Amino acid sequence: MSNKRGLVNQTISELRAYIQREKYEIGQKLPKEADLAEQLGVGRSTLREAVKILSFSDVLDVRQGSGTYIKNPNFSNKYSTEELLTARQMLEIQAVHLIVRQDTKVEEMLQLKEILFQRNQLVEAGKFSEYVLADMKFHKKIIELAGNPFLVKWYNEIEEAIRLYLSGQMLKVADYQDNTRLHNQLYQALVDKNSKLAEQMIVANNGNSV
Repeated sequence: MSNKRGLVNQTISELRAYIQREKYEIGQKLPKEADLAEQLGVGRSTLREAVKILSFSDVLDVRQGSGTYIKNPNFSNKYSTEELLTARQMLEIQAVHLIVRQDTKVEEMLQLKEILFQRNQLVEAGKFSEYVLADMKFHKKIIELAGNPFLVKWYNEIEEAIRLYLSGQMLKVADYQDNTRLHNQLYQALVDKNSKLAEQMIVANNGNSV
């Protein structure tokens, strides 16, 4: 784990502990960024990244020009994790079977590779909010490559739930598992038109819940 990534992980944990310790309630405003960074003993850029992922997780509400407020101090997702991951897995597996049966353009696979590269770089740099978006973009690109508009439509319907889920996973820093290897293997399986291996990587990724 890179130093930057570990520092952001630690700051997320400390900021959540601070919110609980100070007994902040919904709607209350957090101290200014400079003051909060000083209290937690971290740099402002690191704090900013931690606040972003807490905002993505609906724990905090960042209001431009006003400040940062408590939105949901005890993160919870209204969707069952099992239900969400099952739906995502079904859509992605169906997309894989369609992709391997068609002639995918080289340009499209290069686009997917570039998205994957960005995803991997962002998670190592500890830029978790951007990483979540890049990870979602990678999986959505796979759905789009299938060429079925209904798969895209159905995926769009669960996309917001996926964002909240992924952001919530980033809060569980002690249990976090980096699935970069699985994503790399999934990409290679698509290049090789190996639907069996691609399906295994999708199932493994959902099984790790990250």
